[in-house]
Formats: sequence, structure tokens, C-alpha cells
Amino acid sequence: MIDGQVPSASRASRPRPRTVLVLGGGGMRGMAHVGVLKALAKLGLHYDAIVGTSIGSLVGAMAAGGYTLEQMERMISEVQRQDYFKLNVVKFLLKGVRTPSMYAGDHFKKKLEKILPKTKFGATHVPFYCNAVRLETGGSIFWGTPGFDQISLVDAVYSSCALPGVFEPYERDGYHYMDGGMVDSVPLRFAKTLRPELIIAVDLSIKATFKTPNYKSRVATTLFRAFEIAEEVITEHQLHMQVDHRVALIQPKVGHLARFDFHDVADIVRRGEEEALRVLTSHSATRELVACDAVPGLACPVTPRDFVSVRIDPISCIGCGLCEAVCETDAFTAHGDKATVRKPANYECTRDHACARNCPTGAISLGNL
Repeated sequence: MIDGQVPSASRASRPRPRTVLVLGGGGMRGMAHVGVLKALAKLGLHYDAIVGTSIGSLVGAMAAGGYTLEQMERMISEVQRQDYFKLNVVKFLLKGVRTPSMYAGDHFKKKLEKILPKTKFGATHVPFYCNAVRLETGGSIFWGTPGFDQISLVDAVYSSCALPGVFEPYERDGYHYMDGGMVDSVPLRFAKTLRPELIIAVDLSIKATFKTPNYKSRVATTLFRAFEIAEEVITEHQLHMQVDHRVALIQPKVGHLARFDFHDVADIVRRGEEEALRVLTSHSATRELVACDAVPGLACPVTPRDFVSVRIDPISCIGCGLCEAVCETDAFTAHGDKATVRKPANYECTRDHACARNCPTGAISLGNL
């Protein structure tokens, strides 16, 4: 049993499936993962392994290492920007643009040493894996797998969190590793190799607003936004390919926050918990595993969330056809002057938001998300 959780057998109406928890990347938005863990405990849902990316690797390592929810909440509530980001002033003065990163990786790593459990891969309470990208090849590796498990949790999590240009790459055996979110922000493909019957995945890539970066005075904001755009597109494709009936996808409403927004961690945690409760009590893969009375205040029976409602504003639509081009579930047809919704209640939708994000006029609206 994970600390703070209730064994699901006492609540479930069917046998508990082997479950893998996937915690995606997203900077400080990843504090929503702690809220998701609180929801799992409230509902009595147990997980058998954790796969984390970037900030998801940090929270995942804490959970897999045996920290209680109370410990995790206390530690993240004390997080301040200066704990993680210290400018490489001396290196900038000495090397200028040849400096390997804007911020000192050693400063960040020392903070990780203070907050991560003193344990090794293979000795955690549940199996734990996190990804990083090998710069020399561009390929992903997952720390914790055979051949990649003789490494400390600190080094593994650092490499998974090391954003390009922000922190120095992690060096090991002649190779250099950086943020796993560059190529796989929600690693469902790897999670499926663990042969689960259920995957509970948290995706933090959905943006609620689209703002022009302050490119005239801050090059870093443009670089971060460029990274996020690539991350969003890659995640779209990953969700297209990997989300199926076995995947309960949780997308906390934290897209309005900047990647390094430290202002209200408690609110981020709350948003993660609320969204997880909504999804897990209504998704077809999980709703029979929890009792309706497990969470006071939730309506019972719950509204099914197996479909996404799709609508096009005919006034705004210009018939460009991008919705048909990017939707992998054939929810649209763009023959004629206006696009048409073929699936107003789309049960196959993978909730990647590709149609709405790519619509140039904002004509598409999605519901039941």
C-alpha cells in the first residue's frame, strides 16, 4: 500500500487492475501531480509503477520513494524560485554566449539532494522510471530500466528536468542527457511496455491561453515558448497514437500558468486534485473501481466522460480544412465552404486538443473535457 492510500479492494466493485501512473512534464504546473496523488488516495486507487517526465519525475520519485502526501505537500509549499534558479553570472562574464546554460545546474542538483528520498532504483516502494534525451543520438532512455538503473535518483531526476539552455546537461559515460519532455512529455508508449491493464496519465501540455512572447526584450521567453510548441505538437501525436480505453487521461486546468510560475502552489495542487476526482469517478476505465460515496459532494451517478462534445461556429469558420487535417478520429469533414462536425459526441477523441489549437479563427469549441 502506498502511504496515505486506502487499499482499493475495499471499495472496488471489480478486481483491481495492474495500474501504471504516468506523470507528465510542465514545469511548476507539475505541482498538480501532488493533487492527483491526493485524489488517488481519496478514491482508494492503487498504482503498481510510476513513470515520470521532467517535473513528473521529481514528484514521481518522491511518491515512489515512500513520502507521505503530507510530507510532499509541506515540501512543495516551501518551494521558492531561488531554490532552483541561480544565474550562471561568473560563467557568463567569462564565456559569454559559450556558457552551457543560463542557470547553475549544481545549485538545482543540491536542492534535489535535500528533497529526494535517499534510495536507489530497485529499492523504491513501487517501481519508478523517468526519461531523458541523449543529446548525441536524440533518442530517449528511461532510468530504472535494465542497464540504466545504476544511477542515483538525484542524477536521474536532474537529467529528466534539465531544460535545454536552462540547466547544463547531465553527463554520464561520455553521453549527455537532458529533459525527457523534449521528445515524450507524457510517456504512454513506454508505460504500455510494463504490461498494465490500466494507465492513469496526467498531461500538463494543454494551454488555456495563447500569448505572444515578450521577444523584444526577453529572448528566454521566446525560447521557452518554442520549446512548448514543439512539446505540444509531439504530445498531440503521442496522444493520437497511444490513448485508448485503458488510459484515463487527466488534464488539470493549469494551462493559464507559466512554466515557472511559483506564486500559488496550493492552488495548483487543488486544481490537480479536482480534475483527477472528476475524471477518475467518471471514466469508463476507473469509475467501477471507486465507490460513489468515497468523495463527499460528488454527484452520483456521475456524468460519463467517455466522449468529447465538438462544435463549429459557422460564422467564424472559413473552410480552411485544418480541422480535418489534424483530427485523427475523423470528427470533421471540410468539403464545401464550411467545415462540418461528423461526431458531435466524439467517443474516439484522444483529448489532444489538436483541432481547437490549430483552428486559425477559433471556430472550434470542445466540451466535456
